[in-house]
Amino acid sequence: MGYPNQQALLIISTFIIVPFLTYYITTILFHRNARSRARGKTPSTAPYYVPGIFHAFGLANTGPQKYFAQLIKEYGNFAPFYVKAGPQGLLIVREPIQVTEVLAASNAGAYIQALDKLFGLPPSALDLYNGNGVSDTVKVAFEKALVKPTQRHLTGTALVDNMETYISVLSANMNNKMFQVGTWTQIEDTWSFLQQVITRCTLESLFGTDLFKQYPGVVRDYWEFADATEGFVPGLPRYWVPSAASQVRDRLLEGLERWLKVNHSGSEFARIVDEDPTWDERKGSKLIQERDALFAGLKGIDLRGRAVELLSIMHEANSNTFPRVFWTLVELLRTPQLAKDLATRIDRYRPSQGAAYNISAITDLPLIDSLLAETTRLRVASIVAHIPSQSLKIGDHWLVPRNTPILMFSHDLALDTKAWEKARPSSVEKPLEDYWAERFILPNRSGSKANQRGQRNDASASLFSMEDLEPLNITMGRSQSLLLGKYYVRTLHAATLAILLSEFELQLCDPDLFDAVVPPVRETAFGMVKPLEKVAIRIRKHTKSGK
Repeated sequence: MGYPNQQALLIISTFIIVPFLTYYITTILFHRNARSRARGKTPSTAPYYVPGIFHAFGLANTGPQKYFAQLIKEYGNFAPFYVKAGPQGLLIVREPIQVTEVLAASNAGAYIQALDKLFGLPPSALDLYNGNGVSDTVKVAFEKALVKPTQRHLTGTALVDNMETYISVLSANMNNKMFQVGTWTQIEDTWSFLQQVITRCTLESLFGTDLFKQYPGVVRDYWEFADATEGFVPGLPRYWVPSAASQVRDRLLEGLERWLKVNHSGSEFARIVDEDPTWDERKGSKLIQERDALFAGLKGIDLRGRAVELLSIMHEANSNTFPRVFWTLVELLRTPQLAKDLATRIDRYRPSQGAAYNISAITDLPLIDSLLAETTRLRVASIVAHIPSQSLKIGDHWLVPRNTPILMFSHDLALDTKAWEKARPSSVEKPLEDYWAERFILPNRSGSKANQRGQRNDASASLFSMEDLEPLNITMGRSQSLLLGKYYVRTLHAATLAILLSEFELQLCDPDLFDAVVPPVRETAFGMVKPLEKVAIRIRKHTKSGK
């Protein structure tokens, strides 16, 4: 009887002692390596309890969004450091200079991992992205499919034409909702309302109205997919993607395949010559038509591969635009005078009878740009992943092996007061934890300097500038959209504000209670920032004069 009891006691003791002993030893090693001044050293692994498992339990139980935030809070001063889910190491980088070095290095394909694990790209199409067994001719055609449609349709006057389509769709959608002149209508849940409206209008401007006939539940399914995948971390194994995400993703892909069969069948479905309209209700925008036509002509891209490409565009358009518009709008409404001033500036470019909005001028308003930058900084918590294709030296001491997933978090950098003060002292005149619409506005001392990198001005005495701040607002500072180009999100954000502020009057119902609905900024490292409770607004139409 004694021996089994002793054995049980030994097992229990082992399960208790070994984890704490492991944590004690790994903590000592972690701090010793962090303090070492040696060059070319490998970053430390954050302390853990179970050898071989490392941090997998914490990631699974707490969720990557909160777990990374906890590790940064506890060990952030010793970055860079590894977090391991089993044998897979993920490197956390925090220093702005090191972030710049990482982003400047060649990238072996964090985006390809998303296409594979999140969007379900077939193996034959993955070979194209990875360049496996692909001829030079096919590589050239593939690069053309990736780059040319965006350059052709989402820059310059073509981008303006596409935005006019979106503006027309959004204006019609909002004006069909029976809002009245002189009488307020209360919207109890502004997040859900704008999510539905902006998503539908964005999809209609990209894919046409027939998408909703072929797939009535596309908006609902898309946001179910987005919610299920917001904790995705490039570099983690496939089994970290929830099964619920795969199920709704397959519904989305099947719905997009139906739309493709009806509207993009044959070899010459695209209508993209200059004489063709910018948008077709069945085939969608010229961007979608040309991109799909080029992918349809590639060996290795089947119908499922084409649907994946469309889903990735759908995701990039909606996940990048709706949250920014929501937070910009409600933060503006917290300061009614600022919202009124912006509406007055937009009214200068509001269309007279028979004309269109001057969307280029509206987009270039410094306050619009500063609002987007501040919203992106504080209300968009992004994870930026980079996988270097070669060994990478960062800082003076660290050497990172090739193909190591490197993770950077936009909120982490956005709240680094010392770094912001060093880069631009005026940027921290108000605390970084507070939303400050004019944080990126500078006095316009010389109009001749307005064309410098990252700077735009207007007739007022103000200038928008991101100069020296790009490494600290990485989601804003880098090209914002891999698929839709640098200008799409910026222009759509401005166009949406133009419609909402010039054609309607809006008020927060409970401005004094707004702070209670804003999530704490340091509790999650990444993920969609959603209000903690419903945000109610009042809305009514402007008179025809716009006053």
